[in-house]
Amino acid sequence: MTTTTPPDTGPSPLSQEATIRLLLQRSKRPNRTVPIRRQFLQQGSSGAPAPGPLRSLVRRSQPRALDLYLLVSAVTSNGDFSVTEWATTWARSIGNHDEKSGTIAVSRAWKALRDLKLIDRKRGEAGKSVITKLREDGSGTPYTPPGASGDPYFQLPFEFWDHGLHESLSLPGKTMLLITLSLRKGRFSLPQDRMPTWYGISADTAGRGLRELQNKGVLAHVDDQWFETLSTRTGWASRPIYQLLDPFTPRGLGTSTSDSPGVDTAVLPL
Repeated sequence: MTTTTPPDTGPSPLSQEATIRLLLQRSKRPNRTVPIRRQFLQQGSSGAPAPGPLRSLVRRSQPRALDLYLLVSAVTSNGDFSVTEWATTWARSIGNHDEKSGTIAVSRAWKALRDLKLIDRKRGEAGKSVITKLREDGSGTPYTPPGASGDPYFQLPFEFWDHGLHESLSLPGKTMLLITLSLRKGRFSLPQDRMPTWYGISADTAGRGLRELQNKGVLAHVDDQWFETLSTRTGWASRPIYQLLDPFTPRGLGTSTSDSPGVDTAVLPL
């Protein structure tokens, strides 16, 4: 009786963690942060607010599209702000190792982002796709670094991926992480009833996201802010004061904000 040894099929496809690590290494960002214009979250003025493209991703429940957008934003750090890769590479980055379903999921995510004019997508060599990052405001104009143009922006630390928050946070959690980072304040209040006007997301979504960030040790409820109102019998009501915790403390504010003077209420960017 003879037996046949199965051929060596090689190692299994790269893990999600390793795939993301290699993609982030490609960016060569020395400060390991991703600059993102606040217009991705919120546009307009204090008198005429207009939610940014993030609202559409939240309302249409597109968590993987947001995951891919943030990763593309990290990788495309210079040149023409494009990246050329196989769909299977992107599929692994969102945790899908099945070639067929992963490719379909990635294609749908690219379409959602392209419809919002956040990226451009073209065919590349060897079956790859060329993904080019466009301006974060959804205008469809070519991308330029926000620092060079003087546009308000915030920074998403690579610890978002290092700590596995890209997998452990839900879409509301990721949304509120971006919003809290965009405030760039040591301490701040964030009235949930203003979320629909300011960012186009429901108060319930904001509340769930804030609670999730607290449970994950990203955000802390450090105090309460009292204010006058006619909506209560006493004429007083309170709202929570939050603080982002290391390593998500906004860059430039230092490692500790526990002694920051005063409290800032979230406002529309001017």
